[in-house]
Amino acid sequence: MFSGCNKDIFRWFLPYMAKNASNRLLTYYIGLQQMRYYSIIRYTLSNCQIMKNHSLDHADTTGSNARHEIIASAEVKNIDNLSNTVKLIKFFIKDEAFSFKAGQWVDMFIPGISTVGGFSMCSPPHVLRQQRMLHLAVKYSQHPPAQWIHTECKVGDQVQLKAGGDFFYSGSESSHLLLIGGGVGINPLFSMLQHFIDIHPRQLSDSGDSGSTHDARVSLLYSAQNKDELIFKDELIKIAESSNNATVKLFCTREKVKATEQLTNSRIHLKDIETVLKQEDLSKTEVYICGPLPFIQCMETYCLNSGINKDNIHAEKWW
Repeated sequence: MFSGCNKDIFRWFLPYMAKNASNRLLTYYIGLQQMRYYSIIRYTLSNCQIMKNHSLDHADTTGSNARHEIIASAEVKNIDNLSNTVKLIKFFIKDEAFSFKAGQWVDMFIPGISTVGGFSMCSPPHVLRQQRMLHLAVKYSQHPPAQWIHTECKVGDQVQLKAGGDFFYSGSESSHLLLIGGGVGINPLFSMLQHFIDIHPRQLSDSGDSGSTHDARVSLLYSAQNKDELIFKDELIKIAESSNNATVKLFCTREKVKATEQLTNSRIHLKDIETVLKQEDLSKTEVYICGPLPFIQCMETYCLNSGINKDNIHAEKWW
């Protein structure tokens, strides 16, 4: 994110964040506030009590992204295994000022862990509003926060969370929402899908047939190497079967599985996107993509080749 002298100056300034020299911090803060990296310094200052013992790999990578003001304490209420490699952590957040938009992530500050974690929410905003609960699905890796979640985290543990990110869906005038996910890239898209269903609910007509509040529709294309790694597959199929304005297609790229209406043995190809878009107004279709970098690049190309305007294609990129 930083280059040249900006990166060097930020590294020069950072050691002062870790010291309790408030007057010195204030002096540097005032002197730098007119400079182009002012917003990053302001963010660091506002969080210095939490961040002074944490390295900034996730925070550094996403330093230019928008963040909410609130940092909230979160208590672990439940831990489940979604697959052999993915754990679902459910947090209770008492602070009603804490909020997020569907598709965003949280900075996670873990006591005793020097690295700031970054994880996308898989639960929708209305679950936080109604139940004060927030869900994260975290895949195992050597990254210290992910490793802590998989090997040390237990019910009752406390962390601190700050929501942010520029990849989100809050509801738009577009008539069609297309979500394309690979692997754990499903997390922000699952949040978006649930949010879409919440703001565009099913409705019974006078004849008893299913209808929706208007013609807004959502389509999800989601791939993983095997069926076990298609996390949330049961919930996704249930949504597709119970919602007349939502379609879901699941893809297994390596494991041979019995094909169904929602599940197939294949990668996501151009023809799959074209099939979804066949009946849609392309000018009113918004696309959100999340997954590994090669996956995102491929899906972006497919969408462009299908006639989607570049400005209507959004991808979560942390690099």
